[in-house]
Amino acid sequence: MNWNFIQPLIQSSPALPGLLYFLLGAAPLSAADTQDLELAARLLQRGQKALVSGDRKEALERFATVTKKYPASEYSAMALWEMYRIHLSLNEPLEAFGVLETLATRQPGHFTRAQEEQLLLVKRQLGMAKDERRSLEPVKKGDLLLVDDLLGMLAKIILSGPHSEEGIQAHYLLGVALEKADRVEEAQARHEEFVETYPRHELADDAGYQVADIAFKKWKKMRGAVSPKDRERAAVLLTWFLTRFPESDKGAQARAGLAEVLVAEERELRVLAQYYEGQGNEKAAAVYYRQLALKFPKLLQEGSPLRDKIRMAIEAENAPSEVTEKVGPQVPDGPLRQDRPREIR
Repeated sequence: MNWNFIQPLIQSSPALPGLLYFLLGAAPLSAADTQDLELAARLLQRGQKALVSGDRKEALERFATVTKKYPASEYSAMALWEMYRIHLSLNEPLEAFGVLETLATRQPGHFTRAQEEQLLLVKRQLGMAKDERRSLEPVKKGDLLLVDDLLGMLAKIILSGPHSEEGIQAHYLLGVALEKADRVEEAQARHEEFVETYPRHELADDAGYQVADIAFKKWKKMRGAVSPKDRERAAVLLTWFLTRFPESDKGAQARAGLAEVLVAEERELRVLAQYYEGQGNEKAAAVYYRQLALKFPKLLQEGSPLRDKIRMAIEAENAPSEVTEKVGPQVPDGPLRQDRPREIR
């Protein structure tokens, strides 16, 4: 039960706790219990008065006393929420998160709300809270936490609620935080793990897209250098994503990325074929023309400027290949000669 409604009553009369317990049908309280509740209510009220007067330091001390002396009471939970709000106002996200952790682990009735606020706090640090219903003010760049702090916060959310919605989202955000820290290989691994662990979750396609997009961005970054492996990996992962999540709203971005990769591959093969052709090495040029035919069959269509050259390369494939053709007489049938013939270059 949410007891926030009793807060204004406490402010007007700290003697009401015992009466409220009776009215709500709880077990009768002993005189000592009633006295403890009244003391907790008074401490809470003093902390609230200090907060109203602008003395946040004293307010924190009063609220901390309530949580230490009466940890299992609802007054402790109310004090913790006040402390959380104060730490937020002081721009102390680590302290605010710690207070929420106490609420989540020691106040069962506040677990869900505390986890929601923890997740929102991390999203705010990652710049992902803009679309949240209770979005907080953007965090200035100089006030952002270190990625290790964020990873620790996410790990705690997962640990305290591994199967909760907030715990699952925290798992996804691990990959996001790692990528922001430029730890892209770890980020990619976490996103792959999320897809395999939660294949039906609404964030599964987002995680799958991140797997492919990280590879795509790595290839784009390395385009100035020769990066066929990066290009091939990007193409494979973008194709995997489009096959695995055909209905994803990220599909258009993935298709655009894949088209860019394929255009680059076609251009690279074309340049290599024309380079060797210009050098007079027809056999090497034919190898790349045949690759163009295999990967881009549209180049064999009528009107393609490369159609004739590619067809000639394919026809030449039936002749002795560049691998088997040797200078000098053919090796006769029988045991292979020990001396290795010189290959045509």
